[in-house]
Amino acid sequence: MPTQGDIIKINLDPKKGYEQMGYRPYICLSNKLISDYANIAVFAPISNTKRQYPLYIPLKGIKTTGVVLLDQLVTIDYAARQFQYTETVSPGFLRDLLNTVVLVFQNNQDADGE
Repeated sequence: MPTQGDIIKINLDPKKGYEQMGYRPYICLSNKLISDYANIAVFAPISNTKRQYPLYIPLKGIKTTGVVLLDQLVTIDYAARQFQYTETVSPGFLRDLLNTVVLVFQNNQDADGE
């Protein structure tokens, strides 16, 4: 079972449009409360895109390369798919990701300063 901060490789095909496709790395962002009650977890894909975007956070200090795409979160039933554990990010980097991903769910009025 993947835990928060774990990077796994998993194939989520078929995908459509701008969704990340193929056998690729994902990082688990959800806390264990979710996986304690279901065989699911929330993940963000990792890509080697060169695009700059505030929700694309570069990995550092680990062997997996690329950026975490915090705007493309997915809920994965990891028990229904084969996956391979790769590595776990540091607690500090995980904290940075979680502090940034809250922007995805921030109220638009709060974000605009109203």
